[in-house]
Amino acid sequence: GRTYQLRVHCAAIGHPIIADPAYGIWGEASPNGGFPESVLEEVAPSCASLSLQKDINETVQKEGHTMCLHARRLGFSHPITGEEMDLEAEPPF
Repeated sequence: GRTYQLRVHCAAIGHPIIADPAYGIWGEASPNGGFPESVLEEVAPSCASLSLQKDINETVQKEGHTMCLHARRLGFSHPITGEEMDLEAEPPF
């Protein structure tokens, strides 16, 4: 489904979802989608370093969080009124 696709695609571009057991930093997928960090720095400069990803994962695991997937902001046109909707919510983790 869509959740799975998001997990796979994020991992493939070097942005694995925090605490994802399958595609996160220690999941079955290769870290950074299998790309060396030098390649990712060029094509995805906003990607967190492997060291930072490891530190974040360790902290999340210690605190007992499950997969940390959250949309901080969503925007869409209301299907009936056509009004532009803009919703924001801080992550619960």
